[in-house]
Amino acid sequence: MKLIIKLYPFIFLFLPLFSIGQTDLIDSITNVKIDHESENPVHSILLYLENLDKEAIYSKIFGNLDPSLKDAPENYQFKIASSTKLFVATLILQLAEEGKLNLNDKASQHLYAVDYLDFDNFHQLEEKIYSRKITIEQLLSHHSGLADIFSDRQQEFFSLLVQNPEKQFSPKSIIELYHQFNLNKESHFEPGKGWYYSDMNYVLLGLIIEHIDQTSLAESIRTRILEPLEMKDTYFEYYEEPKQKKSQINQYVGSINFTEINTSFDWAGGGLVSTNKDLAIFIKALFNLELINKESLQNMIDVTYTKEHESRYGLGVYESEYNGNTYFGHYGFYETYIGYCPETKTLISYCISQASADFNVYKFINEVLQLFEGKN
Repeated sequence: MKLIIKLYPFIFLFLPLFSIGQTDLIDSITNVKIDHESENPVHSILLYLENLDKEAIYSKIFGNLDPSLKDAPENYQFKIASSTKLFVATLILQLAEEGKLNLNDKASQHLYAVDYLDFDNFHQLEEKIYSRKITIEQLLSHHSGLADIFSDRQQEFFSLLVQNPEKQFSPKSIIELYHQFNLNKESHFEPGKGWYYSDMNYVLLGLIIEHIDQTSLAESIRTRILEPLEMKDTYFEYYEEPKQKKSQINQYVGSINFTEINTSFDWAGGGLVSTNKDLAIFIKALFNLELINKESLQNMIDVTYTKEHESRYGLGVYESEYNGNTYFGHYGFYETYIGYCPETKTLISYCISQASADFNVYKFINEVLQLFEGKN
């Protein structure tokens, strides 16, 4: 669906503790980021800010909207990409609490039944095989050393994607592509000896969840998280039908509209579509211990240093600093983010709708939070 190009901001709510002046300033610095003419256009920006103590909420959309659409700002859907990893990690921790796995388990003991994995040869380094040394915790924290289809074979992968943008992937075909690219022979380090972000870690975690739950990953996410929290606007794109189809914004990589491309290749590493409102429900439930217990949450946010210019990482969670405060959450490929600050009880969810924005998204969001929290 082509969206009408019109600068048309909507506001959901701001309460007395959040002044009109603050709203206007956030509106002003956001409006100027909308750019329809760039080679890396930003056609839409979705912002959601909430402070639980002050009961202040700011939810707004800027950019491309069809005026005939009636959805409220907080109900516009978008691909959350790698923020999906928060959900997958939560499921793994639930299974650990249920005694169905241990984070120190070797991943191989839960993957033996997946014949197309060829797991014995999944992690090779300098002609040595380390596959059976990989633990579940190393998969969660990206300490396995596994290569990544998207970053290690970016050009080849996008070439395949452009040739067949409607291709429906499956976990099996994702694994087959990994072997086709010979990435099993290009691991970056021995398990536990470094940090390297790879979606393949979460593909394996998705397979572990399916093996233990004896159902699809989409169904596990739905029954374990979405239905209990009544997240009605969230679904596993290309792997299940949405319960409620809402207006979905277009998201770009450069000039390519990825909303028109079958992105089933994301699967466990980034396949969810959601809304700012639903993501707020999820992150609040996570930190209110409605999904996992206190020990599991502490393990999740027990972050370690990764590598230069990379935020510290825990079990499916990034640690980030905004406005002098520590947030825990996850970023997504199309400049999306959902995060929560336990100290100030502030959460932020956003989608910039462009993977290669011409401005520094981190600095922009930091400025937005400064205004929201009145610390500018």
